[in-house]
This record gives sequence, C-alpha cells and structure tokens, in this order.
Amino acid sequence: MLSVSVFGKKPMNSIFLPDRPYAVRFNCQAGQLALSEDEFLGKEAEISIIACRHWYGSLGKTQNTEWLQLFFIPAPSCKFLPRNTVCVSYIKTRSLSQFHQLITRLLAEDTNPAEGIFKVSFLSHTNSEGQPYKSVKFEWRERQTPEEIAQLEQIAEFLAGKPVLQDLDATRNMVPFSEYSEHAKLATATN
Repeated sequence: MLSVSVFGKKPMNSIFLPDRPYAVRFNCQAGQLALSEDEFLGKEAEISIIACRHWYGSLGKTQNTEWLQLFFIPAPSCKFLPRNTVCVSYIKTRSLSQFHQLITRLLAEDTNPAEGIFKVSFLSHTNSEGQPYKSVKFEWRERQTPEEIAQLEQIAEFLAGKPVLQDLDATRNMVPFSEYSEHAKLATATN
C-alpha cells in the first residue's frame, strides 16, 4: 500500500511536539477550557505540566501584565485534548497567584510537582463592582494508574532530548519577564 507523508506522523508511545503547540485557552469568562471564543472543551481537565515561563506583555484583550506560560501534556484521563501532545496555555493575576501558592506548598512538603497530575478547573468570584468572573484553580495529586506512571516515563524521555518549547504566536507582544524586570530597574535607576 502506498503512503503519502505531507504533515509528518505522530510518534508511537512517546510525546508529540507539533510545529506549533496545541493552544488551549483557560477561558475565565466562560469558566471553561476552549480552543477559541466559541469552541469550548469542558470545565476541567487533568494535565501534566512540563515547562513554565514568565512573560510580560499583551495577549488578547489583556494589555501589559505578567503571564505564566504553561506547556503541558493532557493526562491519560483527559479525553478531549490530543493524547500525549504538547499543549500551551497562559494564566495571569489571581490564577497565577493560586498556582504559585500550590507549587510553594508542594515544594515545602518535599514533593516534586512535575511528577504528579494537575487538575485544572475554575473558581467563581465577584469583583469590586459586583461583576462575576472566574479564575483558574489548580489541584495536584500523585500519579496512580500504570498508564499515568508510563506517561511520566515518556515525559522524562521527551524532556531529556531538550525539546524547543515555544509559542511564537501568543508571545509576539511579550518579553520574557526577566527582560521586563531588568528594563524596569534601569528605568527606575535613571529617573
């Protein structure tokens, strides 16, 4: 049988890094994971975070703020994201604070957060004007099933190859947070 290869092929039993990571939006207005403004996936998912990077800048309608870029792999329990595929998403403000608090607690307990599974869901809040909004809630648990443990081995093998994890589309109006911090220090020192 003839085979045609135009777009490549997903590797078997390993992590797949597409040309562009699969972009998943944590839509806090709708309280759902989404692919676009009107294509919703669900209210929660389990993921394995493989990299985090701080950025400063503008994304979507939000201008000039700190962002945390999360690269992740859907956990075996997640049925609506491509299996063992690198995805990317961004969090800010309250979601970012909650994430850092969870990571700090885990590290204080001598737990390696990267070895577990994160559950992403949404919390409801009301702002000072009485308007409702949501933030991303992160929970963490240890891997339990043979499939989850096998995935951790695949992730470790994938990361050992030092893959280039980047999202040029979303970060085009951002700078790495370390560069922003240095610029702010210089601006303050010269004023």
